[in-house]
Amino acid sequence: MRTLLFTALSLLTFSVFAMPENIVLLRHAEKQKGVDPSLTADGVKRARRIAQMMLPLEPTKLYSTNYNRTKATLAPLADLIDTHVAVYDARNLDGFARELKQKTGTVVVAGHSNTTPVLVKLLTNRDVRIEEDEFDKIFVVTFVDGEPKLEIKSSDK
Repeated sequence: MRTLLFTALSLLTFSVFAMPENIVLLRHAEKQKGVDPSLTADGVKRARRIAQMMLPLEPTKLYSTNYNRTKATLAPLADLIDTHVAVYDARNLDGFARELKQKTGTVVVAGHSNTTPVLVKLLTNRDVRIEEDEFDKIFVVTFVDGEPKLEIKSSDK
């Protein structure tokens, strides 16, 4: 009985402190014009570059809004790590941020110029901006002793 109780308490304690190693937030790559557009040729190149940049972090879960451009931005990475891109609801960023904090491993999230900064703020309490013509910013959130740390990288060459 004591062993069972100890095991249950150990698992409960572990789950309370389980946090992701990294939450990587980025805007989709360059897009064509129109309703729910695909990526441009430059956007496809950037998506491949992002995939190569993410490999050393060993992503365990990929999330995207339900738009062609965000899903296509993560598609090369999904192919490389043999996983699928899960869709999240950009209308419920508060709930999604809470969900992200409960994940383990490295989570990569593709969003938009108006949603990615909101997620960064919800996860780190830091304000960031993405201009309409910016596609290179990558926000890497890590947690040290439960406190969020933010590093900003670029997917430019």
